[in-house]
Amino acid sequence: MASDLKKSYQDKLQRAVAQNDYTNAEKMIKALDVLHKLQAGDTIEWGDEPWETELQNELSDSFVPSPAETLSLSASTVETYLECPLKYRFKQIDKIPESASRPQLTFGNIIHKVLERFHGSEGEITEDQILQILDEEWKSGEFTYMQREEKLKEQAVEMLKRYVDNTKQEPPHVLDTELKFSFDLDGIRIVGMIDRIDNSPNGNKVVDYKTSKRSTPAKNSVQLGIYSLYLQQTEDEKLAGIPETATLYFLRNEEQPEHSHTFTEKDLDAIREKIADVARGIRAKRFEPCSGYHCDWCDYKNLACPAWES
Repeated sequence: MASDLKKSYQDKLQRAVAQNDYTNAEKMIKALDVLHKLQAGDTIEWGDEPWETELQNELSDSFVPSPAETLSLSASTVETYLECPLKYRFKQIDKIPESASRPQLTFGNIIHKVLERFHGSEGEITEDQILQILDEEWKSGEFTYMQREEKLKEQAVEMLKRYVDNTKQEPPHVLDTELKFSFDLDGIRIVGMIDRIDNSPNGNKVVDYKTSKRSTPAKNSVQLGIYSLYLQQTEDEKLAGIPETATLYFLRNEEQPEHSHTFTEKDLDAIREKIADVARGIRAKRFEPCSGYHCDWCDYKNLACPAWES
C-alpha cells in the first residue's frame, strides 16, 4: 500500500536524522517528495540515482492517490504552513525531529504552567505565591548549560513580578485555564488550547501568554482568531459567543504587555478562508519552500531545503 511505503521512508528518514546521517536523510527526503507528488497525481521525471531505482522497484502498479483523510489543524500548524509549506511537510508529515535542545520552548512551557497554577489557586495575588510556584515548576538541567539556566531563571522572576504588579490592580475573574478544545470547520478538525478565559461585565476575554521578545498585533493573530471561532460555536453557555476582547499578553514587554483586538464577523470570515486555503494546499500536496527571517532559526534549513541552498 502507498501509505505503508511512505511510512517506511518516514521511518528511514527519522533513523537517519537520529544518527546524524544527513547524506542518507537527504535521499529519503527526495524519495518522500516523489511519493507526495505521486499522491497528488503529478508526473515524475525519473533519474538514474540509486535511491530512484530503489523507489521505482518498491512502487507497485496499483499505487494510486490516497483518499482524502480528515485533516486536523491547530493554530500553530496553520501558521507553520503559512510561514513555509515545506517546513510543515518536514514537521507534520515526514515527522523529521527538530532540535532536541530547545531551551526557549522549555522556558515557555514552564511559564505557562506557573500561570495556570497561579490563576487556579485561591486567595490574594502575591509575588511570593507566584515565585514559589516558579521554584516548584522549574526544570533544572534542561537548559544545556548552567549559565543559560541562571539567566533564564532571572528573566522568569522579573517577568512574573511585573505580571503580578499588573494583574493585582484589576484581578481577573478567571473562568478557565489551559482549556483544550476541538471543533469541525467545513470538514477540517480544528484543535487547540486556550491559556485563559476571563469574564467581565462586557463579555468574555481570551488571553494567550507569549514569552517571545517580539510583539505582534493581536488583530493579525490566527491563534486568537481560532479561539474566537471556537467560542462562537461552543454550546458551553458560560463561554459561548465571540469574545469581547482577545489578547496576546507579552510577558517580556514592560511598557505595553497586552495587545488586544475584538474580532468581527468579517475578521472571522478571513480566518476561515485562511484555514481553508491552508487545507487546500495540504490536500493538494503543495509544499514549496518559502524563505524569510524565519529561516534563521529553522531546524531544517541545512536538510535538503532548496530555498536555503540557493
